[in-house]
Amino acid sequence: MWELLEDSLCALFACSTMSAKSAISKEIFAPLDERMLGAVQVKRRTKKKIPFLATGGQGEYLTYICLSVTNKKPTQASITKVKQFEGSTSFVRRSQWMLEQLRQVNGIDPNGDSAEFDLLFENAFDQWVASTASEKCTFFQILHHTCQRYLTDRKPEFINCQSKIMGDAETEPQRVYLSSLK
Repeated sequence: MWELLEDSLCALFACSTMSAKSAISKEIFAPLDERMLGAVQVKRRTKKKIPFLATGGQGEYLTYICLSVTNKKPTQASITKVKQFEGSTSFVRRSQWMLEQLRQVNGIDPNGDSAEFDLLFENAFDQWVASTASEKCTFFQILHHTCQRYLTDRKPEFINCQSKIMGDAETEPQRVYLSSLK
C-alpha cells in the first residue's frame, strides 16, 4: 500500500513540477523577453547561517534553479534562483548570475544517481539537492550544452559528473533535441 501511495505522490510531484516550470517560464522569463531552457527544483544541502529570509520573515518555500537565454542578439545566458513562497501561486526572482560567472559544476558522485550537486560562481557557492537524480541529470545536460554553445572563452569545469551528461553516444538523441531549442 505504501508503495502505491509513494508512486502516486511521485506522479503528482512530477506533474506539479512541470506546471511550476511552465508558470516560471511565463511569469519570470517571458516578460523580460527571455526563454527558459531548463529548471531544477532544489533544496539547500546545508543551512544558511541567516535564520530569516531576505524579505524579513520566516516561511516555507520552493526553490528552483533556472537556466535562460535572452531572445535578442547577442544572446546572453543566465542562471536564476526562483522561489515560490507557501500560500502563494506566484514566483519571485531571488538571485541571478550570468553564465560567464559560473566556474564549476560539481555532480558529487560520477558513479551513482545522486541528486546532490554544487554550483561555484565567481562570487557565490551553493550546495543543493535536486528533487530527483533524474531531474538533476536533465538540468546538467541542458547546462553543459548551453555552456558549449554560448561560452567561447572560459567554460565552467564539470567535475564528478556522469559521462552521459557530457554528451557521449548514449545522449546523442538528447543533444539533437536540445539543439533544436534555438
